Amino acid sequence: APQFRNAGGADGSENSPAQDAFNLRAERGLASFHLKQRWISSAVYNLPFGPEKAMFNDGIASKVLAGWQVSGIYSMQSGFPFTINLQGDTAGVGAGTGGIFIRPNAVAGQDWQLPGDQRSTSRYFNTGAFAAPATAAFGNVGRNTVIGPGMVNLDVVLARSFSFTETTKLQFRAEAFNVMNHSNYTIVGRLLNTPTFGRVQGQLDPRQIQFSAKLLF
Repeated sequence: APQFRNAGGADGSENSPAQDAFNLRAERGLASFHLKQRWISSAVYNLPFGPEKAMFNDGIASKVLAGWQVSGIYSMQSGFPFTINLQGDTAGVGAGTGGIFIRPNAVAGQDWQLPGDQRSTSRYFNTGAFAAPATAAFGNVGRNTVIGPGMVNLDVVLARSFSFTETTKLQFRAEAFNVMNHSNYTIVGRLLNTPTFGRVQGQLDPRQIQFSAKLLF
């Protein structure tokens, strides 16, 4: 079960107290770690170069190109759900001005999802699908009913091992993380009455490349 009445959400950025403590049935919804779809593919390929291989099996090229291995992990997943809230105790139930637990009303005929060609970092979802409830009232939007950004990522490694003894090897590795430099967004503004509502506020790391050596014994 997800955390309750504490910092929650998939990345810990979301409060999760009940909107109405006398109507806990209204808190039923997707867990903050709900992940509807996830696909991971991994592959390892020994390059066909060097002695007894299909290509460059003799000469200097054989010595330089032999023993190289390419591997990779490709990941795709849908986003985590999050809750649309208002900042402040607009219902007047005594939670103080800093409370974040009141939810808005859903606007009839409006879908929170935007077509791909309309989605941007400044308006990731349809902000017009939500409206503030009347003063001293709770909203009817459910908990964790908006799905956040998904993720697409490809990590690639190029490696070669050099043998010193029968049991000792030194492996050189060139590693590229998020090699396609895909923008994987994380936090989206979810508080209706703030300037960042609907805006992307964070993302995972861009492409990173590193070189390393690994001693195997």
